[in-house]
Parts: sequence; structure tokens; C-alpha cells
Amino acid sequence: MMDMKLQTKTKNRVGLDIGTFAIKMLEISGAPDKPMLIGMGLKNISGPSKGSISDSIKALADEAKITSREVNISVSGPSVIVRFISMPRMKEEDLKSAIRFEAEKFIPFNINDCVVDFQTLTKDERENKFNILLVAAKKEHIKERIDLVEEAGLSVHIVDIDSFAMTNAFTRNFPNLGSEKTAAILNIGATSTNLSIVRGDAMAFVRDVSIGSNDLNVTISKDSGLSMESAEELKIDPKDKMQEIANCTKTLLSSLLDEVKLSFGYYENQSGKSIDEIYISGGAIGLVGLDEAFQDALGSRPSFWNPLGFLDASSAKLDANVIDKIKNSFAVSAGLVLR
Repeated sequence: MMDMKLQTKTKNRVGLDIGTFAIKMLEISGAPDKPMLIGMGLKNISGPSKGSISDSIKALADEAKITSREVNISVSGPSVIVRFISMPRMKEEDLKSAIRFEAEKFIPFNINDCVVDFQTLTKDERENKFNILLVAAKKEHIKERIDLVEEAGLSVHIVDIDSFAMTNAFTRNFPNLGSEKTAAILNIGATSTNLSIVRGDAMAFVRDVSIGSNDLNVTISKDSGLSMESAEELKIDPKDKMQEIANCTKTLLSSLLDEVKLSFGYYENQSGKSIDEIYISGGAIGLVGLDEAFQDALGSRPSFWNPLGFLDASSAKLDANVIDKIKNSFAVSAGLVLR
């Protein structure tokens, strides 16, 4: 969506997802119809400083044996604004000129401090309007991300948005979803949850909810007296403490699902369409009681999907068990390599 630097294309493509606590990297090659997985890896960030993040990126690229020095990255958070707007139909060159003026009505930042981009989603013949996806991101935020990558000895090809990348990966994995079916996709990251609603292959709603899997770890840690690392392990494999984990995370999960329910309601009121299916990915999908919580709050159990399902991993020199263990955390990276 947001092409910041367009350099000579390489045969291989790399998606680099720089999270709050961990970095995910994915490399593919081959024909677009059946790309091959070349390398992948996940690494916890060694510290909060910019130097630590860059060092972690460099170390992960080496450990995962990433061959391309050019990567696609993404941004999210309060410095990124996504809006769905309508504008009168006009010539493409006129639309490009008008969009920046129109954007000032929807963006709570100084427009001169932002990178603004847009995509025409549909044409409303009856109303003679364009339905447009408008995106703005603070230049400073984007520059910080690019600097981190360049300090790690890599270069940036494309800057995207986390939710867009996640949605790209989803629609690639589910090309036959059906034009009349509406799906909600949630990627539960460390500090936030990316939420996207698609109808067929068209994006219809995007939002980030500021609750993530690390919040669940904090709750488990406080309730159990365990370290954050032990809380993470207990969250995924509670053994004989399943009920205790379900009880202590219930309130936080309810808060997350209340926000999701509000988003569903907004979309349904605006579109007149209901959510047919829910799909989730991310590091928290192993949480005990997660699907039951969705059923109770939303009346539907979610499907857990594999972001790497569209890739041919047969030639990758990777342990299949390792891939299976970490694959759910690669929704953003998988979407980035498709750009």
C-alpha cells in the first residue's frame, strides 16, 4: 500500500515484522502461483533501545540464513490512521490531487507530517462515487522503522500496514472464500490485536485494539506469582492449571472481545451485512478457553488458520516441528512477502 522506497527487485522476497517484543522474518522465492519457503525465524528483542532492535534484526537475518538484503516492512499503532471514505467520481489524476485535501478532514495530524496514500476499492455507479481506502502514517514513525532496518545492514523495499499485510496473507490462503461471504480476521500480537473484515477479497473494515498476548502474560504472572517467561509457557501449556488460567484471563479476554463486538456492530450497521466467519492467528491462539470465550461473546467459534499455508515448504532446510510451533505468529510477515 505505502511504497516508500522502490529499488531493484530481487528474485527472493523478505517480510520483516518488527514487533514490540519479537521479530519475525520470512523469505520466499519461486513463481508467484506457488512460492517456496526459503528461510524463516523468530527472535525475541534483546532490549528496548534502537541499537538492541537493530542488533536483533541483524542476528535473526544471520540465524535464519536470509539471502536477500532487501526487505518489506510494516507499521501500525497510533501513528497510523486508516479510513474508509467516499468521493465523487473523477479522473485518476484529479483524484490524486483531491485526496490530500480530503484527507485533512479525517486525519488528526498535520498533513505535512504524514505520508498519505489511498486505494480505490469499488465504484458506486448509483451514487456516482468512489469508495476509497485512505491511509496516513507519520513520516517520523516510518523513518524510525527504516533506520532500524538500515542499521541492521538491510534495505527497505516497501512499507505496508500490519493489518493490510495480515489481510493479504489471509486472502492468499483463502482465494475461494466467496464474494458474498464476510470474514473477520484477528491477529493477536504482543501488545495489540489487528482486526480486519473482508467481504470476498475486498477489505471493508480495519482496526487495531490495544490488547495483546503480553497483557495476558502480565495477568497470569500477577495471579500466579510466576515470571513473565514462565507465564508465557503456562499460557500455552497449562497442564493441570487449565481452570486457573481460564479464570485469571477471563476479564481481559472479555475486554478484548467487547471491543471486537463493537467493531462487528459498527460494520454490520454500516454495511447491512453480518459476519459469517471468524479467523484468528497470533501467539495467543494456544490460550486455553479462547474459542469458548469467542463463542460466549460473539456466538461463533473462531477458526485457527495457518498464514504459511500457501507456501511450498518442502525444500526449506527447516525443522517441520519448528515451523509448526511458530507459524501462527507469521500472519504479517506472510503478507509482506506477497508485496
